[in-house]
Amino acid sequence: MQIPRNKFTLLAALWLAAGIYSLLFRESGGGVPPFPHFDKVAHFALFFAQFWLCAKAFMQEKLAIPYRTLWLTALVYAVAGECAQAVWTATRQGSFADGIADMLGASAALWLAWRVSEAKSKQAESAKRR
Repeated sequence: MQIPRNKFTLLAALWLAAGIYSLLFRESGGGVPPFPHFDKVAHFALFFAQFWLCAKAFMQEKLAIPYRTLWLTALVYAVAGECAQAVWTATRQGSFADGIADMLGASAALWLAWRVSEAKSKQAESAKRR
């Protein structure tokens, strides 16, 4: 698998570093969340953005998106992140529900990437016929 070298790869790497920092090295403020299950929305958004950026890096280079590899990477990241929060942080806890939110976010991003790629392919085929 060829790893793309473009701005989206850089953004994905920076987003990963920020995610790891916020989940493991930054202690929870303990404030009241704006609405119930806010943390699940945050986990969904974190993983959605991470894997959208990864897929976008492949789309930018016109490379095949390795959906299965990215999804398995998301699974490993979700499990490792929740285990790390449970073991290494004092104000955070590992949660199966957070892991589910992580995987839903990654899955939604990869589904969207697939839909966008399919639409672009159809558009390119249509343009060739003209």
